[in-house]
Amino acid sequence: MICAVNCKLAGLIAALLVIFLPSFTLAQDFNFSVSPAEVHIDNLPPGEATEFELTIHNKDELAHVFTVTTFQPPEEKRREGRSEFPDDSWISFSSQEIEVAAGSEANVTVTVAVPREQKWAGEDWETWLGVAAESSDLLAVKLHVRLLVSTNPIAGGKSNAGLIAGITVGIVLLGCGGYYYFRRKTKPE
Repeated sequence: MICAVNCKLAGLIAALLVIFLPSFTLAQDFNFSVSPAEVHIDNLPPGEATEFELTIHNKDELAHVFTVTTFQPPEEKRREGRSEFPDDSWISFSSQEIEVAAGSEANVTVTVAVPREQKWAGEDWETWLGVAAESSDLLAVKLHVRLLVSTNPIAGGKSNAGLIAGITVGIVLLGCGGYYYFRRKTKPE
């Protein structure tokens, strides 16, 4: 009998915590937002880098320190046709921790650099960037920015260099040959 009463009391306390604690925490922690919510990087040549800005909006009446990290989403959460981003070290932040004053916003520069290797050409990847306010609460909110990266089908994006050089040499040789032909034709014999 005592166990049944204690179990019911424990269940009631747990239910009240589930109802009231998350709403209190969410009310505190959702006082920030991140934009953009999704970033598309298309045709990034392996061997090159690109940058974009994340803006953290602190809507709270207090300054907060925010951390920015990478996060590999589970396969079922990734977009169709996208594979896991191969190496989180290819993504760097101008600052992984940034203090944002009350009622203001701050930017974090994100750099994505894919190594110059043919095996990284023609790929479609997805990773998420997590932004969270440092918090001493039991529950903390982390907002995710979806990062979709597609690489150029040709590593380094310099596949036409040989073709252009060949055409240039061909034009020069044709020009020289034409000059020689017409000069010889106009000479009296």
